Amino acid sequence: MKRILASLGAAAVLAAGAVALTPASASAASGCWGNAGQKTGPGGQTYSARYCHNYQGNTVGQGTRVTGYLYAGDNWFVCQLKAGENEPVGSARNNWWLFTQGDEAYDDGGWGWFPANKVSGGNNYEPIPGLPLC
Repeated sequence: MKRILASLGAAAVLAAGAVALTPASASAASGCWGNAGQKTGPGGQTYSARYCHNYQGNTVGQGTRVTGYLYAGDNWFVCQLKAGENEPVGSARNNWWLFTQGDEAYDDGGWGWFPANKVSGGNNYEPIPGLPLC
């Protein structure tokens, strides 16, 4: 659903005649970018979201509980924190996690933590540039 809304927003910008930066090119080199609007979390908290490119899909969760699944693509995230080790992806290693809402929701509206080593623009054991700390 959020991918559809983001696509509709991009189409509206293009239809208005504005020049838009391609999200994938902006994200891959520099981490997160842009304003993805205000999002309301499962407890009613309001967050300012930014776009980031996750090159692989993955579950999102709270601790050991899986709350949803986020597909690969340009998605919004609200913040990040340092916690437990991410499952390795090739040579990518990290212990940072990004808070977002999955495309599929199983619990808590799909809100949960996504591993940083599946997001473009970061380095091993460092936060993703352009996304605030939680």
